[in-house]
This record gives sequence, C-alpha cells and structure tokens, in this order.
Amino acid sequence: WYVFSICVVFLFLSSKTSLHYFFACLHIILFFFNLGWGPFHWKFTLQCGLSWACDVIEIMLLSFLIPNIIGTVFLEDASTAKKDTYGFLLGAVTFGGILLGSLAFGWFSDRFGRRVGYLFSTLLIAIFGLLCTVSPNIETLIALRSVVGFGLGGVTCSFTLLSEVVGEKSRGKKIILSMGGLWTSGAIFSAAIAWVCFTQVPLNWQWRTFIILSAVPSVVLLGLFPFLIESPRYHLSRNTQAMADKAVETLYKIQDINKLSTLPENLKLHKLDDGASRKEWKKLFDKNFCLTTIILTCLWFLNMGAYYGICFVTPLYFKGLHDNEYLAAFISACSEVPGILASSWLVDRLGRKKTLILMYIICGIATALLSLDSYLPFAGLVTAAVISRGSAMGAIMSLYLYTPEVYPTEIRNVALGMGSAVSRVAGIITSYLSFRSGSITNATTAIIIYAVAVVVSGILTIFLPYETKDRAIDAFDRLDQEQEQE
Repeated sequence: WYVFSICVVFLFLSSKTSLHYFFACLHIILFFFNLGWGPFHWKFTLQCGLSWACDVIEIMLLSFLIPNIIGTVFLEDASTAKKDTYGFLLGAVTFGGILLGSLAFGWFSDRFGRRVGYLFSTLLIAIFGLLCTVSPNIETLIALRSVVGFGLGGVTCSFTLLSEVVGEKSRGKKIILSMGGLWTSGAIFSAAIAWVCFTQVPLNWQWRTFIILSAVPSVVLLGLFPFLIESPRYHLSRNTQAMADKAVETLYKIQDINKLSTLPENLKLHKLDDGASRKEWKKLFDKNFCLTTIILTCLWFLNMGAYYGICFVTPLYFKGLHDNEYLAAFISACSEVPGILASSWLVDRLGRKKTLILMYIICGIATALLSLDSYLPFAGLVTAAVISRGSAMGAIMSLYLYTPEVYPTEIRNVALGMGSAVSRVAGIITSYLSFRSGSITNATTAIIIYAVAVVVSGILTIFLPYETKDRAIDAFDRLDQEQEQE
C-alpha cells in the first residue's frame, strides 16, 4: 500500500523541491505512524503538559486574588470606582501581556525552535511570578503580572511541540486526555490552594502564600528542560542539512526510549531545495487558509472569552449569592474532567468540527441556565456551572487540537500563537465584565453575554472548510508546497 501510494504521488510531483520535501516528510509520517504511543510519549507529555497547568493556575489566580486584595491589602480607603479600575487593570495587563507574548513567541519559536521558546516563557512565568510576592503596592504588582502574562503567551510552544511529535492515530484522544487532564489538574489545584490560603492562613500571609504556591509548578517545570527534545519536524523545516541530521538523531532517540526498531539503519533526510520559500504571516491569509484563519480567529476570541468569563465570574457570582464561592469554584473546576473525556472520545469518532459544534450547543444552554439565579436553587446553579465549564473546556481542547493540524509546519506555531493572542484580547474584555462590580445584576449580564458568544461560535464552526480527522499533520505542508509551485 505504501509503495503504491508513493508511486501515485510521484506522478503528480514534478519539481525537485516537492520531491525532496515529500520524501523527507514521508519518513517522519511513517515513523510516527508506526511509533504509536510509548514510554517516551508519557514523559514528553508531562514535560509539555505542565505548561498548561501553569497557564491555568496563573489565570485562575486572578479570580481569587483580585477580590481578596483589592480593598483589604491594597486600596483600603479608595473609592469603589478606583477599586474596580485597579481590579480590572490587574486582570487586563495580564491578558495584555499574554497577547504580546503570544505574538512574540509564535514568531520566535518558528525561527529558533519550540523548545527554546518554551524555556524562555517558563523562565518569565516562574521568576516574575515569585517576585509578585514582594510587591509593596498595587502598581508594582500590576507591572509584575504583565511580565508573567508575557511569559504565559509562550505556552502555545509546548502544544505545538507535542503535536509535532505524536502520530495522527494517537494525536486526537491521547493529546486531549493528557494535556486536558493536566490543564484541569491545574485548575483544581488553584481552587484548592485558594480555599486553603484564604480561609486557613493568617491574613497578612494569605495572598503571598497563594502566589508562591501558584508559582511552584513553573519552578518544577524548569527542572525538566534538560531532558526535553526539539521537534524533528521543526528541524526539517529549517532547510539546512545540519538541521535535517538533527531531526534524524531525535527520531533515533525516541525509538531507543520506546525500545522499537522502526527506523532503518543509516537513515538520511535531505534538506529542502534552496528555492523553498520561508513562510510568513501572510501565509495565514492565502487562498488555502484565508477562510480558515478568519473563522478560527473568531472561535479563539469567543470560545476562550466565554471560558475565562465563566471561570472569573463563578466565584464572584456565588459570593454575591452568599454561598461558598470556593466550593463552587472547586466543583466547577472538577467538572472539566468529563468535558475532556467526552471531547477526547468524540474527536476521533465525530471529527473535530462536529465535536466543536456539539460542545458549543451544550455550553450555550448550560450557561444560559446559570443566569437564572432567581429560579434555580444553589444545587441547580452549581450543576449549570459544572456543565457550562465542562463543555467549554471540551470545546477548547478540540480547538487546540484542530488549529495546529490545519496549517503547514512553518506557520503552525504562528497560527496557534495568533489564536492565543486574540483569546487574550477576549480575556481583557472578560476582566472588565467580570471584575467591574460584585453585584449579581452585573454578573448575570456577563453570563448572558458569554452564552451568546458560545452560540455564535457554534454557528461559525459550521463554515470551517477542512476536517482534519485521520489526516497526517503534514498534509497541509504538501498543500502549501503545491501552491508555491503554481
């Protein structure tokens, strides 16, 4: 079957560049296909997935930190308007930093490597996250959180790195379960330490202890970097023979760890022809990807905005109802697990697009029910929050999986960085909607807005032109190569 496929494709590939690229990619595609999922992948998933735990911990930190320091630790005698402004700024600069970081690290990792970009982003998160504990005033804390946000913008490097090392038959279920599980573990960890720190720790040390514990996963992650590999697909995309040789070395290393004999001895991958052009931002908007880019940009904005909004508003919402906001946040964080399990099963059966649509429908209904505080009891509202957040998380996992699959290697992380960047713009807006006031009326209005955003996301998903289920992650590299030859 493989020989037949090669002969058929050979007839349609006329240029030297395309042939070099095709056969180089073929070796990697077949290798990862036969590799499956082994010991290397479990370790590698932990190395990459911890960044997601760090990401959600630093984001969830805002929903607990802002209500507990504004007006108590800082700005005790300030007016309500001033408190609301600084509460919004603390969230907004974090997302503004992530916005800039997503753009910067997307460009950086496509030129200098996913591993290097991932390392620098983690360093910023860990160092400046810990420095936040010595902030003498709210202005210093805001400045430091903006740098943490910039570091969080590089988290997409880890997802691209993992997706480029996993074969297509394992990419859907395994990536969603592993990465999503670590993300949700981070959310549960954040809710748990917030519950402990703001109820059991002495008042003067509550917020500092919370920030220190939130930075611990980033510090642990730094210790794993000496053992982290670079993506072989990235090496091959650099168009130099030295990088192609590094790709081969990495492939043999993975094979040895998994105790397999998939690769032939003395494997040699050739660099691409010097005429192969570098991919730039404009590639996101060429005739093959323009519609996809526009729709995905909207989905990242609406989906992530709704998710962040639900996470932010839940503690404030239940606090306004005089219920246990930590318990509600903890339960809703745990609810992400069934959402991840459901999406991981559905993406390989229904496909990426249909899974997204289904998750958006469920999330829209549940989020709308969450706004009915006058009609539902506490148990009913918590149930709605559980379903809303779980389905929103399932949609995010599917979106994270789909985005790097639908673009060529050279712009894959730029595309994911762009999606992450626009989602942070949504985060700035949700910071205002969620933290502008603690009143139930404003919280209810914000929840309705999030429900509408999710419904619109479901409608837009229908018009995505490509389904990536069962397609090799390099399929769109060949589509891009064919367009260049035209």
